[in-house]
Amino acid sequence: MNQFDLWREKVQSSDAGRLRDPRVPRIPPSVALILWAAGALVFASLPHGSEAKAVIATIFSLSTAAFAAVLLLRAAPRAVGHERAFLRLMGWGMVFRLAGNSLWSASHLLGLGVIRPVAPQDVAYAISYPLLVGAMLHLVTLATRRITLVSTLDAGAVMLSVGTLAWYFFLGPATAEAGLGNVRDVVVALSQPVCDAALLFLGLVVASTPVRARFSAFLNGGFAALLLADAAYLSLRSVGPYQSGNWPEMLWALGMILIGLTSTTSLDVPADPDVRRIQPWRIILFWLGPLSPPVQFVILLLWGAMNPPLPAYVLAGCAVLLLYMALRIGLVSFVSRRVGQEREDSAREKEQSRLLYELHDTVKQNVHGISLTLRAALDTERRGDREEAREMFERALVSSREAEFQISRPYDELRTLRSESPPRTGDFLRQRLKKFEEYFGVKTHDDLQVSLEVLNPAEVAAFIRVFVEACWNVAKHADARNLYLESRQVGSLLIIRIRDDGRGFDTADHAPGMGLRYMRQRASEAGADLDVISAPGRGTAVQLRFRKRQNRPSPKDA
Repeated sequence: MNQFDLWREKVQSSDAGRLRDPRVPRIPPSVALILWAAGALVFASLPHGSEAKAVIATIFSLSTAAFAAVLLLRAAPRAVGHERAFLRLMGWGMVFRLAGNSLWSASHLLGLGVIRPVAPQDVAYAISYPLLVGAMLHLVTLATRRITLVSTLDAGAVMLSVGTLAWYFFLGPATAEAGLGNVRDVVVALSQPVCDAALLFLGLVVASTPVRARFSAFLNGGFAALLLADAAYLSLRSVGPYQSGNWPEMLWALGMILIGLTSTTSLDVPADPDVRRIQPWRIILFWLGPLSPPVQFVILLLWGAMNPPLPAYVLAGCAVLLLYMALRIGLVSFVSRRVGQEREDSAREKEQSRLLYELHDTVKQNVHGISLTLRAALDTERRGDREEAREMFERALVSSREAEFQISRPYDELRTLRSESPPRTGDFLRQRLKKFEEYFGVKTHDDLQVSLEVLNPAEVAAFIRVFVEACWNVAKHADARNLYLESRQVGSLLIIRIRDDGRGFDTADHAPGMGLRYMRQRASEAGADLDVISAPGRGTAVQLRFRKRQNRPSPKDA
């Protein structure tokens, strides 16, 4: 196998999170960052107002946008799965960002002026940001489960709060002095900061999931640099018209470099849906952080209360925020319910697959063993040894009854997991006790003083498996005359016990094949505790303890 075949096999076996061909030479991130740092040092050394500063800022603004666009679009064809769409959207967003930067630089350096009411660079930026936001929402969909709509609402709330803060503290007081009196100037000045804040928020959502740290560092570092540049731009714009050749352009250039470098690393999205979720501590940390809309509006209201009067648009923003929070709470509750249902359905499907596989093996092995016994009995009868043949037929009959009971173990548990209406738990257990008595001649008794209908399907499935395993142990090992099934409520505990009056055993040194470890595992999966109480000559009791609220005792499980 040659090198190409090895690489192809590696790519085909990789998960959906692999972004790029590992053989493609990477641009070392340190080279691009060193070049920016060198340019920033030269920029800082030049005197304020120097024309060379405007030239350097323009060169960096255009070259870094082109750098990011080329890297992202070049990496897209080599991406695997849905990440290709993410890279293409980001790449085309950078293309329109480059177009906007070019038109903006031409209007300032070449004196082409501004076309009103809408300038060409504004159109380019208006196309760029939906592409970037769409790429981030696509990434949120890949990295998380069913929270894309919630994240979209959250991003909108971040845009609302950032826009309100920017206008209240920066642009609003400067409308008269800085000439920001028309709607176009206001929209243009606010659009970039609020969009970059939304991008940073969505990047933090992705970073809150178990994605590759280096990828998140480049992506969120780029958005943070863009937002820092926006803050510097607003600060300068609040005292007068913005002039080319200032630090915001250098910071915008840094942000675009970092965004472009995301194409040089891979995004490993976990395949397990249960892993693709945001940890609770990260949610708390985010909603108490600087991008939290409630925190921002609290700061705004406190500042307005100490510096009255409070503008009407602040109160309108708070009203919108309250409406958003109400919608968000309802949507989160719906999403949580859906995710919980999907997780339960997925666990049920996995359990059904396991039980079907076990049922297949049990049927195959037992049928094969019985057929061998019957064939040997027929051969013995042909030789004229009728007594031995009769013994073999009786053993085959006993084996068939044991096989039926063994098959019932996965079958009964499988039936409890089905969505169809199964028999009530108490009635089902009494049926199994009656069959057990018919098969093995052990007298059975039920004393269910507490209804078992309070158990959920997963708990019922676990208990039935433990019940069947315990009954099988009684039939094979206990040499018992009586088997008892009991249920009691003790405080918040529902106790279900299967006990016999057989020979018992030493729990510290029990015989193999009793399935005690498996019973404990099944009980643990259902959130219950299992106790095995036995001693030689004292019988055996197997009991499950479920934590349930206090129920009224019932003499029988109706």
